Amino acid sequence: MSDRNRLIELWKNGKADKPIKWAAIALGGGIAIMALSDLNGSSPPVETAAKQAVVPSEVDVKQEYESELTAALNEIEGTSNVSVIVNLASSERNVYEKNLSSSNGNGDETSDQQMAVVRNGDMESPVITETRKPDIQGVLIVAEGAENVLVKKRIVEAVTRVLGVPMHRVAVIPGKTGG
Repeated sequence: MSDRNRLIELWKNGKADKPIKWAAIALGGGIAIMALSDLNGSSPPVETAAKQAVVPSEVDVKQEYESELTAALNEIEGTSNVSVIVNLASSERNVYEKNLSSSNGNGDETSDQQMAVVRNGDMESPVITETRKPDIQGVLIVAEGAENVLVKKRIVEAVTRVLGVPMHRVAVIPGKTGG
């Protein structure tokens, strides 16, 4: 009890300020060390988590386009033995959400962008706003019956609408007939 009374007297006299300040500084330093050690924990960086995401390869996307177009174009009246080659200009890519912050101080305006991240337990993963299909550089179609202008027009129209490519990027060539 006498220690308590002594602390109260020191507090009233203003002599307890220094020990309390040192205790507050030590407490703040301990909290800062704990916070910094949590940042260097075992959770993987955002870039590693993004690389681990399963993204179909360029070859898979290309083969999917080719097989779907071949099946659809074989159904057009007047065509047979259709072969399709799709040339991709780029691969499939993800668009990530970004957190924007700006500050205005002393007449200087600054802005900062950081990738938005979702935390799921120990794992962090970026927020994907959309996945963009690969850009198509060109399409080659070889088909029996393509020598007919009407059939060729139908093939070009089908491909341009399905893939969203301009007509000048689609080549339709007649295939071998008979034997």
